[in-house]
Amino acid sequence: MYFLVDESGSMGENVQGGTKWKVVSDSLVGFLNDPGNADIGVGIGYFPLKSPTCMPGQAGCLCIPFTPFCFALAGGSCELVDYATPSIRIALPPNHAAVVTDLGTHGPGGGTPTRPALEGAMQYVTTWASANTTRKSVVVLATDGEPSGCSTNSPQDVANVAAAALKGTSHLQTFVIGVGKSLTSLNLIAQSGGTGQAFLVDTGASVAQAFTDALNQIRGQAASCDFNIPAQTAQGPVDPHKVNVYATPKGAAQRTAVLMVQNSDPANCGPAGGWYYDDPAAPKVIKLCDSSCQSLNGGRVEVELGCVTQEITVK
Repeated sequence: MYFLVDESGSMGENVQGGTKWKVVSDSLVGFLNDPGNADIGVGIGYFPLKSPTCMPGQAGCLCIPFTPFCFALAGGSCELVDYATPSIRIALPPNHAAVVTDLGTHGPGGGTPTRPALEGAMQYVTTWASANTTRKSVVVLATDGEPSGCSTNSPQDVANVAAAALKGTSHLQTFVIGVGKSLTSLNLIAQSGGTGQAFLVDTGASVAQAFTDALNQIRGQAASCDFNIPAQTAQGPVDPHKVNVYATPKGAAQRTAVLMVQNSDPANCGPAGGWYYDDPAAPKVIKLCDSSCQSLNGGRVEVELGCVTQEITVK
């Protein structure tokens, strides 16, 4: 997961639990510190970069009453190149502590140059994904407002970036979390990024809980249900007729066998789920049916070699 986090001036606004920035960053820290997410490689970037400073009484500033804190509501870099270098790179093995520490060094200020920020993030993540083809990579955009400032920075412009990344060689999905009201335009970005709808967090309720729930749902949806199989092991070539898949949904005590759909044909996927090969004649990837993938909810999949494949019988 690569997090692209809005740190514009409006993130300094107060909501239940503190400022938007505090609630969002605390929720991200909680997500990263959850042992159940320990195997997720993560990186992070922010926007805007190079935001201006603000002083009390200065026009275009948001100042928190009875505190010395003021945040610029506009400004910041509009250059793609500034966002193509992450604040913390994606690391394997995962290094969540680096992201947690980095979050603590950031705070609100500036406008919302979402298009160049997402375009730069996609450039970086595409390069990373191309070098790490056994891992599924996704981008999570967290923002509290529609794009503002910079040229070609409308919701449609941002959606075009998400669509291009989805169609690219790495097929990157864009998940979107919106914190605030009247942010339905963010759905356009999520739809173009292949994730349906944005997760919209109402600031009139518990922002922390809703944001955490959104992260957990994204984790479940983002989990890859494609599994590479080796051409050969220490015991010799892999026999595609002797491959079995076992699944342990999150929270389950025991694993269960996932049966191959008849003839390894995805058209035979049904409510019972199952799995199939990308190419039955020369298989390289095991693919779970949608129902089996969704039932995992972030659980565990094991591929075992050497025993005759268990297959669903369609009557």
